[in-house]
Amino acid sequence: MKKFFRPRLPGPPRWLPPLLLAALLGLGLLLFPGYGLTWDEPSNHYNGAANLGFVAERLLSPALLRRLTPATVPPTPAVWDGCEHGVAFELPAALLGRLLYPGNPRGYYILRHLLIFLTFVGGLVLLYQLAQLRYPSGGWLPLLAPALLVGSPRFFAEAFYNGKDIVFLVAFTGAMLTLAQLLRRPTVGRALWHALAVALAADVRLAGLPLLGAFTAAGLLAQPWLGGARPVPAGRRLALGALAGTGALLGLLLGWPYLWADPVGRLRTLLFESSFLDRDGIVLYAGEFVKINALPWHYHPTWIGITTPVPYLLLAGLGAGTGAVLLVRHGRGALARPGAWLDALFMAWLLGPLLLVVATRAVVYDGWRHVYFVYPALLLLALRGARALRAAWATAGPRARPWLGAVLGLGAFEVGRTLWFIGAAYPNQQVYFSCLPAATAERLFERDYWGGSYRYGLEWLLAHDPAPTLHVAAPRLGLLYINYLLLKPAEQRRLVLENDPRRAQYFVSAYRYHPQSYADSLGPEILLYRPGGGIKALSVFRRPPGPAAGR
Repeated sequence: MKKFFRPRLPGPPRWLPPLLLAALLGLGLLLFPGYGLTWDEPSNHYNGAANLGFVAERLLSPALLRRLTPATVPPTPAVWDGCEHGVAFELPAALLGRLLYPGNPRGYYILRHLLIFLTFVGGLVLLYQLAQLRYPSGGWLPLLAPALLVGSPRFFAEAFYNGKDIVFLVAFTGAMLTLAQLLRRPTVGRALWHALAVALAADVRLAGLPLLGAFTAAGLLAQPWLGGARPVPAGRRLALGALAGTGALLGLLLGWPYLWADPVGRLRTLLFESSFLDRDGIVLYAGEFVKINALPWHYHPTWIGITTPVPYLLLAGLGAGTGAVLLVRHGRGALARPGAWLDALFMAWLLGPLLLVVATRAVVYDGWRHVYFVYPALLLLALRGARALRAAWATAGPRARPWLGAVLGLGAFEVGRTLWFIGAAYPNQQVYFSCLPAATAERLFERDYWGGSYRYGLEWLLAHDPAPTLHVAAPRLGLLYINYLLLKPAEQRRLVLENDPRRAQYFVSAYRYHPQSYADSLGPEILLYRPGGGIKALSVFRRPPGPAAGR
């Protein structure tokens, strides 16, 4: 093992990571009230409340059932929009919202944003632990992984409102951490912890169950070959795998009240049927409207490429490339190197789900949010790339160093520009594009498909028009309405939301399904909102006065 020895590098003081975490928490507490309400949040809340109704109906009193669940939730609903998603996050969020803010949607949704952010912060801790597991003597290197996640504009924004994909990213990261710990030292206790982590992930997105099951099975099969791991006999590995699988399945069923009425039937339906999906939906991709069931194989790679900061991609590519070379050269023997098998796990984590989406023609939309859970793997591979750069700098000669320094300088400049965007674009960093000119991104790809920028438009109108009543319309009135819910009561009383744009004084649009400019008949564009100086995310038009406007 001597040839694999690496010197232990000095790391950060023990007090620094908790201090940075506390600083991030403080920043989040300042920022979370400013984010808009987004497309999926009402249905997510309804899903949590409906499952809460199942709990109250079966375990609690009828009076408490009436208090905790909305009147529109029937006692035993068979299906509803969003029922295919688990409620590991949504049920506790619905419970807290209804206890702390009964009858107050504004209070509930702002609380929900805080809970999502706190979950995201927990995910940073899990990612840091995985990085430490890979680089136990890497000095400051493990801190880079959570730093890159915080420094990713779209993830930073969605950490305040995306209760599906960000929460699933956190849960999946936790499950991969428990899997790595289980493979290093297989014990009953670690198998049970892994089962709990898999159940939590599957109880956010059910896809976590087969994906994590496959990673677990493959990892236990290869466990005797892994460097630094304590090998165990095949029979014990089989028993531990069966224990983890059974525990995960039981945990999933216990944590998802919707399944209680018919566990086998409903689980089978959710796993193998997808009639609840809108397969006729469309997205704007590469300048064309494409059906979501006919997207090309490069849909996700393209979105990853245009929305991930370029230095992160280059570091991850360098890390994955050096790891792949090692595996090709040494085959199974490469796994015996300390940490190398973790790199192989990270590469499988990054590439496996992307290839599976292509192979199964899974229905996806709205960029790459359905596979956000692979992003931690990309960042962990970026650490290997950063280590390779550090080694290259240490061994570079006097002729190579200026060129290498120029590359590092350009990367640092781009990272600084990205961090500046996060601050300047608040609270709408979700419209970040890394490497496309604004006009190109506006023409070829979806802009604010979340719809959170509508809150900015409404607040701008209220601040710039002192009239006691403002009549406002939008391409989809629902997005105006949910952001209207976040306004203070006095502000809500000044707004009248119109179904018919002809009856409105103002028209607000975030350009979803409408990349082209609007007709002159809408009137002058009085607000052109470019978060952080990037793409045109939202416009407000003042409609010309007419006999119907504002009635």
